[in-house]
Amino acid sequence: MSEKEPKAGGSEGMKRETLLTAVVFLGVGFLAGYVYSARRVPSSKPAPRVPAASAQAETNAPGDLASELPKGHPPLNSAEVIRFFKDAAARNPADAGPRVKLANFFYDRHRYAEAIPWYEQALARDSNNVDARTDLATCYFNVGQTNQALAELHEALRIDPHHEATLFNLTVVNLEGTHNLQAAWKAWKSLYAINPGYPELERLKTLLNQAGAASEQPTAR
Repeated sequence: MSEKEPKAGGSEGMKRETLLTAVVFLGVGFLAGYVYSARRVPSSKPAPRVPAASAQAETNAPGDLASELPKGHPPLNSAEVIRFFKDAAARNPADAGPRVKLANFFYDRHRYAEAIPWYEQALARDSNNVDARTDLATCYFNVGQTNQALAELHEALRIDPHHEATLFNLTVVNLEGTHNLQAAWKAWKSLYAINPGYPELERLKTLLNQAGAASEQPTAR
């Protein structure tokens, strides 16, 4: 399949933004579901933007916490997990670890606004943690702060230009968040050059081509 790259933008491209947005959301669904955690391989069935966390997920401690509890310790509920990590962070003011774990706990339950300050605290202590920075960007994107998301993704790539999850998410944020197809294609091609078998990469290429085709259609007057 040939790639349909966007033409140089300008005011004409901006006029097409509404049509492009309609194609993205109505034609192919919520692309935000394709923004992935840097800590795991993306699922073939992405979730909606902010699905409700299940009751079971809220009562189960994450694996990294379970390993820290005494053998046979009963499962902790959500409030106890949060308290555990907050106490650990307070006892270790210079340690990014418990802050990342708490941020991940919130992230995995789609509580993005609550995860953000903990990722920020962790990065203040370990600025080169690319996974945490990419997940912070995803949180920003999910709460509607696209510019902050892009800034974090670009900083993550400055640290590690080959970080695959960052490149994938940068493609999605540029496609859905800013409708900058040129930037989206650039990120997509960079990821393809590194790992052409990255999960959902071909599907994302299809979405980019569809968005490019839509942007070339005349706008309604």
